[in-house]
This record gives sequence, structure tokens and C-alpha cells, in this order.
Amino acid sequence: MAQMNNKAVKSIAKLLDAGFDCEKKILAMTMDDILALPGISVAEIGMINEIQKAVKANKIYTFLCGGEI
Repeated sequence: MAQMNNKAVKSIAKLLDAGFDCEKKILAMTMDDILALPGISVAEIGMINEIQKAVKANKIYTFLCGGEI
């Protein structure tokens, strides 16, 4: 049984809190937007990059379930 990627879920929650609440907004994020997120870590920056790739490939569900994009 696949396990949910909890780090990705936490990063998505951080994006939602910052107002990035749809695919269009997530894809439009710039590095400045990402760096402006409160308490952002280097690991979360990498995770947000992976989230953007998954959204672009229309595979966010697969990504959250631990699958490859």
C-alpha cells in the first residue's frame, strides 16, 4: 500500500496559507514568491519545485501517493 507523502502535504498547506490555492497560482510562483513564504526551508523549496512539476504534468495525486512524476 502506498503511503502519503506527508512532507508534500505540509508544503501544500503552507502554499494554501500563503494564498496559492489553485494550480494556476502554484505554476505562476516565482523564486521570489517561494522565498517570501514565512519559515521556508531549503528542503521545502525543493518540495515546492516537485509540486510544481507534478501540477504541470497533471500528476499531483500520483505525486502525493509517492509515485514518480
